Amino acid sequence: MPDAATFLTELEAKNHDSFRRLASGYVTAVTKENFQVADLLRLEMKSVIETIEVAALWLPDAETLALKMALATRCGDGARHLDRIGERLAALGVPLGAFDPRQGGYSKLFAFLRSLQTIEERTSAGFMALGTVNLLRFESLAIVCDGQGDAETARLYREQLIGDEQRHVTVGKQMLLEVVTQEESQARARRAAFRTVELLGELQDPGLMRKFLRTSLRK
Repeated sequence: MPDAATFLTELEAKNHDSFRRLASGYVTAVTKENFQVADLLRLEMKSVIETIEVAALWLPDAETLALKMALATRCGDGARHLDRIGERLAALGVPLGAFDPRQGGYSKLFAFLRSLQTIEERTSAGFMALGTVNLLRFESLAIVCDGQGDAETARLYREQLIGDEQRHVTVGKQMLLEVVTQEESQARARRAAFRTVELLGELQDPGLMRKFLRTSLRK
């Protein structure tokens, strides 16, 4: 069995290509569908809401004080992101009252994340895997926004979302490093990361994206 540091290094290396492929695949999908910046932000708002709710569900039974504080911070950052995204959407002519980002229910990823019970599963899936993919995705989406002539939204991705997500990933990795000291805990962390990657791939289905964008509009 590798030590914790070696395990984490190997886990990241093993998933490196998958993380980049997911981020690239997301951008390819939204570009092929000709989604505009407002569409990207509406999709982002749904993702942020699910992230907040997962963190809130995990918070009461967090195994350590460090995890409890990290989850509380994630909720607070998510709330701030919702405000900033909402402001940007309003500036683009899409007021929050014009759509409901909760429409259509929760994703399979949300259902999986909320089912996780141990600190190694939660940090591996919710901080390391999901967070790393988000970092890559945000940078790619900032480039898409630049390409559509929207430097302000690109700045939102780069200066706010990326910075906050990087802190969450760093904290999550440190917590993961402290708990993957046994074969069983390493196996749980590995499975959680792998399943997160699988479900993120499913979320990139253009049909699901179009359905959300269509059904989330208020009649």
